Amino acid sequence: MTSRERMMAAFRIEEPDRFPIHVRGVRSWDEQWCETRHDSYHPVIEAVREHGAYEAGYGLGGGLLLSSAPLPSATEAEDVGDWIIRRTTIQTPAGPLTSAHKVSTRGLPGLQIEFAVKTLEDIDRLLSVPHEPVRQDLSGFFELDREIGDDGIVMCAIPTPIYKTALLMGSDRLAIWSITDRDVIHGLVDMFLERTLDMLDHAISEGVGPIFASLGEEYMTPPLAGPKDFREFVVPPGLQIRERLERAGMLRHIHCHGPINAILEDFVELGANCLHPIEAPPLGDVTFEDAKRRIGDRVCLEGNIQIGDIYHDPTDVLVEKVLCPTASPHTAELTDLTVANYLAMIETGVEMGGGHAR
Repeated sequence: MTSRERMMAAFRIEEPDRFPIHVRGVRSWDEQWCETRHDSYHPVIEAVREHGAYEAGYGLGGGLLLSSAPLPSATEAEDVGDWIIRRTTIQTPAGPLTSAHKVSTRGLPGLQIEFAVKTLEDIDRLLSVPHEPVRQDLSGFFELDREIGDDGIVMCAIPTPIYKTALLMGSDRLAIWSITDRDVIHGLVDMFLERTLDMLDHAISEGVGPIFASLGEEYMTPPLAGPKDFREFVVPPGLQIRERLERAGMLRHIHCHGPINAILEDFVELGANCLHPIEAPPLGDVTFEDAKRRIGDRVCLEGNIQIGDIYHDPTDVLVEKVLCPTASPHTAELTDLTVANYLAMIETGVEMGGGHAR
């Protein structure tokens, strides 16, 4: 089997010739990405090229509101030492909205520090923007698909309604308003669902597929929300997305961090063909073994080595956990231990899986 055939077999709960090795976040096919990494990344990049199965992503656009309507904006940058704070103000027919993002000057991940929606009146401002359906140029998907070829798969990202809602206001405010102003959250989810389905229909009609991916379901999982909230804000819109995908013969990948023990079977209902990362305690609350027992005959399980373990575990401890990382490498430079752990994870996967991926 090629790496692509192997990945597709796994997603379809079929028997591959060996299990595929995916190292999340190591974009070995992307020359620009590779060239901009610190030298410490190079051994990992080469190991993924030799043994890995790529899982590349392509995103449907649409901006803050999943709309192609013009949204005039201006950005100001403030240098505060280790960070650059970028404040963006967008102009709506009903007034301005401001958000802010911290960008590291030392190669660390960025951080949203102010969200566009801070009051209920801010939602009225957003909704004052006339909607125009998004008709994205999707040629980039097909270019990436050709670039990956038989070395893996390309997944087209779906803008999940609850995720887009969370990006407007942040997880704290979303959790609070899901209690105090539940109808407002329902209204935003319904709006984004309608726009998501329109974008999804367009992508499918243009030949994009066969795998679509979503993330952001974690914004309505414990401890931010309970199972009832997940089944009210995530499952109903997710079922409509599932219907669209199944009708077109497409597959679905879902990426959801956090404690999912109480909602694990809901991902089967959502039509997940593959679920990542399934985190064990202490960051999650379901072991990989238990998840395999409960849904492994219906869903391909991808995960669940914590990225922190790859950075800090002794190598002999790390190899006992060998599966897919829960997240991407996130530092500008990798320590010797981190490199050794990545290589040991890949090598153990090859030994356990039965040979080379290429």
